[in-house]
Amino acid sequence: MLIGTIAAFVVVLGLLIFVHELGHFLVAKAAGVYVEEFALGLGPVVWKRRGRETQYSLRLFPLGGFCKMSGDNPQDDLITGRNEIDRSKIPAERLFLNKKVWQRAAVVAGGPVMNFLTAILIYALIFMVFGIPTALTEQAIIGDISPGGPAAQAGLLPGDRILAVNQEPVQAWDELARKIRSMPNQQVELLVERGERQFVVTVEPRQERPDGPGLIGIVPMAEATQRIPFFQAFWYAIQQTWYLIVALVVGLYQMATGQLLGPISGPVGIAQMAGQAARFGAESLLNLTAVLSVNLGVLNLLPFPALDGGRLVFFGIEAIRRKPFDPEREGLVHFIGFALLMLLILVVTFREVVGLM
Repeated sequence: MLIGTIAAFVVVLGLLIFVHELGHFLVAKAAGVYVEEFALGLGPVVWKRRGRETQYSLRLFPLGGFCKMSGDNPQDDLITGRNEIDRSKIPAERLFLNKKVWQRAAVVAGGPVMNFLTAILIYALIFMVFGIPTALTEQAIIGDISPGGPAAQAGLLPGDRILAVNQEPVQAWDELARKIRSMPNQQVELLVERGERQFVVTVEPRQERPDGPGLIGIVPMAEATQRIPFFQAFWYAIQQTWYLIVALVVGLYQMATGQLLGPISGPVGIAQMAGQAARFGAESLLNLTAVLSVNLGVLNLLPFPALDGGRLVFFGIEAIRRKPFDPEREGLVHFIGFALLMLLILVVTFREVVGLM
C-alpha cells in the first residue's frame, strides 16, 4: 500500500510539475528566450542530457521543478546551481530581461495556463471514457469519494452501503445526507455494509463555512452513465474547470478573511490523497489530478514573491511606470519569497508527519 501511495504521488506530482514548467518552456522558446535548463525536481542532479542549447535534467527531490532562462533573476543560481555554459556568448536579444514586458508576462503566465488546459483535457477524457451520471440511485450507496475528505480518511469506498447513522437506520440517500449535514464537527458513527460484511466507522463531518452543513465528501452511486462525444465533453470540461477555479478563489478569499477554517494539505496529505484515489480506480485518480492541476495554477497566480503571480505584479508595475526594476533587487525579493515558501512546506509537512504518529 505504501509503495502504491508513493508511486501515485510521484506520478501525479511529476505530471503537474512537468506541464507547468512545459508551459513556461514553450512560451519562452516562442518568444526567443534562451532556456538554459528544463528540470523536474529540486536539489542534486540525478540525470541530465544536453539538447541543442537546453539542458534537460531530473533532480533528487520531486517537490518542484524549474525552467531556467538566461537573463532571469540573478539569484536563481543559488537555488538551481550554475549551468556549464558561457553566458557571455548568449546574444543580448535572447536574454529574458531584454524581452518586452508583455513577452515576459506571457512566459510567466504560461505555467498556470498550461495547468488549466491540462485539467480541461483530463476532464474531457473522463467524460468521454467514463461518462457523466444520467441517473443517481436513491439508496444510501456511495458512488464516489473526495480524496482526502473525512469519508476517505475513514476508509470508506465506492459501493459501500450506509445502513445506520449513530445507530439510527437509514434507507434513502436523502435521509443519510440530512443526518450528516445536521452534525458538523461532531463524531458520527456509520454502520457500513461492504459485500457480505458489516462494520462501523467513525467520521467527523467538516463545516466548510461557519454556518454551513457538515460534509464528509461522498456522492451517491450513478445508476446510469452516458459517454459523450469529444466536442461536448470538451465544453463540459471547460465549464467544470472554470467552476473549480471560481470555487478555489472564493475558498482562498474566505480563508484569508477567516470565514473558512480548515487544514492545509502539504506533500504528505497530497501523497495520501493520491494513494486513496489510485485505490478507488483510474477515474478517481484522474479527477484528483485535474483538481490538483487547477489548484497549482490558481495558487501560482497568487501575488506572492517567487510565485508566478508575484512576478506578474512586478511586470504590471513596470508597464505602468515604464521603467524596469533593478534585476538584483527584484531577484532578491523573489529569493526571499522562495525561502519562505520552502519554510511553509517544511512546517506543513512536519505537522502532517506528527499527525500520523
